[in-house]
Amino acid sequence: MTSFLIGAVAMVAAALACALAPLLRRSSAIAAGRAPRRGRDWSAIGVGLALPVAAVTLYAAVGTPRALLAPQAQDAAAAIGPAQIEGMVNRLAERLKNDPEDADGWRMLAHSYETLRRFDAALDAYRRLAALEPNNPDVLTDAAVALGMSLNQDLSGEPERLIDRALALNPNHVQALALKGSAAYERGDYAQAIAPWKKVLAMVPQESGMARSIAASVAKAEAFAAKERGER
Repeated sequence: MTSFLIGAVAMVAAALACALAPLLRRSSAIAAGRAPRRGRDWSAIGVGLALPVAAVTLYAAVGTPRALLAPQAQDAAAAIGPAQIEGMVNRLAERLKNDPEDADGWRMLAHSYETLRRFDAALDAYRRLAALEPNNPDVLTDAAVALGMSLNQDLSGEPERLIDRALALNPNHVQALALKGSAAYERGDYAQAIAPWKKVLAMVPQESGMARSIAASVAKAEAFAAKERGER
């Protein structure tokens, strides 16, 4: 793995802390004291995890991650506008037609499509990547997000099955655990949402914004679960 890709992975990890922060924020429904309707905030997990588009587009332009380390390439990234981004993402897609075994290219293409909110295209790219890396829980989790977004932000069904596959490969996968809790919360299974969220809470820095957000979500799920038990 080149140093650029190591840096890219680090950026994704850093983005995770920010992306999970708004998890399950249902302020209006919570304030009214009612269980929220099917949520939408989990989508920030996937969108927030997208690799910086400038890096993706430069990869498409120069053809090798190593070239992205040059200061000139980094300066060029800052000047790229939306139209150029779209064009370079399309160039990356064209490159992959001639190099379909380039897993890193498919990964970048999938993330960039997510950033552009082209979730069907992102899902197609993740499927190509999954064929190359079938036992990668990161790929399965990201594919679940893209599929859920393409299904009107719904994690039920196939997205949750992908999450379950990711957790079977890595039971401590933070993003998959957070999504598993969110999927349970969406369908009103508050007791089932609590366990994976508490596991996330045990693995992240307690002073972080993500920890505070997860703790708040756990408290809300516990309150709704208790209310349901009292109503029966």
